[in-house]
Amino acid sequence: MEIGAEDDEQAVDILGYCLDPEYPNLQAQLKVFREGRQDRGRRILDRLQSMGMPLGWERVLEIAEGGSLGRPHIAQAMVEAGYAESINDAFDRYLRTGGPAFVGRPKLTPEAAIELIHEAGGVAVLAHPGLIPYHLALIPRLIRAGLDGVEVQHAGNNYTVRENLRGLARQHKLVMTGGSDFHRPRYDQLGSVNLSPETVPLLRARARRYRRD
Repeated sequence: MEIGAEDDEQAVDILGYCLDPEYPNLQAQLKVFREGRQDRGRRILDRLQSMGMPLGWERVLEIAEGGSLGRPHIAQAMVEAGYAESINDAFDRYLRTGGPAFVGRPKLTPEAAIELIHEAGGVAVLAHPGLIPYHLALIPRLIRAGLDGVEVQHAGNNYTVRENLRGLARQHKLVMTGGSDFHRPRYDQLGSVNLSPETVPLLRARARRYRRD
């Protein structure tokens, strides 16, 4: 699971591994997120309509196929309607953070996201640190909040960032993870990131700290 957190208007996503998806407090927070996404989606469509780009709400819901509605679904509807050449074009011109059609959504602080993941028996990992300008200052703060790992292998982490992350992980005994971030065609392709076979056992071992059974 990836929880979208925010720190002083900076997106700080926290990954949750090995958690109990049915944990009541987690489900309650996810309900808040889902309802917030619906409201956010309607507000984005209102903004697009004010710019002369009306979209059908029902079509956006069809594209989402009952899943968690997000900007990529709206971007696809924009492409279908001829308002953008591609999903990336829709984001670059309208839907990106700070773009003319961007609308924020309810978010937790990174510390609250870590706490929620731990409550659900999971392991909390900082996603794509290289996309956070001050990640070297943020990581020690999140370690104090119980951070369990960092995403080292990611297209948004350059060589220097990866080496710094490896050093921090070894120093603080953090699990080193990775992923393609395949929400949409943007970074590496699905399945392109290969990790050490030890990664999953390390995550499972770390999760035992938080289990109640």
